[in-house]
Amino acid sequence: MKKYLLILAVLLLVAAAVFGAGCIQYIPGQPTTPTPTPSETMTEIPTTAPTQVTAVQTQTPKPQRTQMPMHQIDGSGTMQTWQIWLDPGVSIITGKNYGTGNFVVWLCENGQHVDMLFNELNSYEGKTAFEIDDAGYYTFDVIASGTWQLLVDGPYDASLASFNTYRPNGIMFITGSNTMTSAPFTLEKGVAVFNGYYQGSDSISATLYANGVSAGMLDSDARGPAKTQVVYPVQIAGSYTLNVNTVGNWGFEITQPLPVNPIPFSSISGNGDEVTQYYAITGDQMLTMSNSGTVPAELIFYQADGTVVGDVVIPAGATDSKYLLKNPKAGGTVVCLVSVSANGAWSVSGTHS
Repeated sequence: MKKYLLILAVLLLVAAAVFGAGCIQYIPGQPTTPTPTPSETMTEIPTTAPTQVTAVQTQTPKPQRTQMPMHQIDGSGTMQTWQIWLDPGVSIITGKNYGTGNFVVWLCENGQHVDMLFNELNSYEGKTAFEIDDAGYYTFDVIASGTWQLLVDGPYDASLASFNTYRPNGIMFITGSNTMTSAPFTLEKGVAVFNGYYQGSDSISATLYANGVSAGMLDSDARGPAKTQVVYPVQIAGSYTLNVNTVGNWGFEITQPLPVNPIPFSSISGNGDEVTQYYAITGDQMLTMSNSGTVPAELIFYQADGTVVGDVVIPAGATDSKYLLKNPKAGGTVVCLVSVSANGAWSVSGTHS
């Protein structure tokens, strides 16, 4: 009996030791061997989770700028280019014409002309700057007879006025809203053409200032929305501003045409206001003119320095009006462009007198 009690006591001591050390519980589905706790001398090897790829769909992916220039377009003849993406801001475009004849380039949005960028003759290479407000896809409408190339770079975070040196023939575009004074721009001596638009419902009055001194008025009698065209002979080269007085949005494209490759004058025609290219007029000319408009049409012949050669009026409804245009060079050749103010179709032909 004592022996039995001794064995039972030993067994109770062993059981107590086991319970005191803690039991190992078995949980179905789990490893039966416990995971060792890392010590300072052990190194854990992290497991790499597989990369999850999520397909992202976009309606119109925007091309990334991967080279300088951003876009290069080569073509031949008259065509509309493929679409390119342009962000808001000012971009510079280089135009190269390798053929003869016209080289005209329009910036287009949704098939509509937005801005004329080049209007040149024969072989040509030059730069211009243009500005857009809305990002999107744009094309270029090119009129040419040979091969050509367009290089587009931009956009730049700057005003268009800061790119005056890139505008062909001194073209600048100035926009504003309500009454304000424009940023300064540079005009050279010669003829400046102001093509303006006005989107308000009132009239628009603009005063041109040369180096801070009033130099002339660019007014439109028509109430808006309206377009206006004013030809201004620049007598003094320098810095100019426009002081505009109106209510609503407005803009002026300022062009100083150059007498490059003038062609012999024989006849010109158009519809409404227009400023022609330069023509070489030899000797006195007997002009035969017509005007289908309801108001008299006015033609002013300007030399490249802004000097007026002739001021001609075509009566409203005239079909065979005559006028003798005297040549200031006494039988020689004078180079002129013609500023036409009209509200209908008109034509002018000349014969040497």
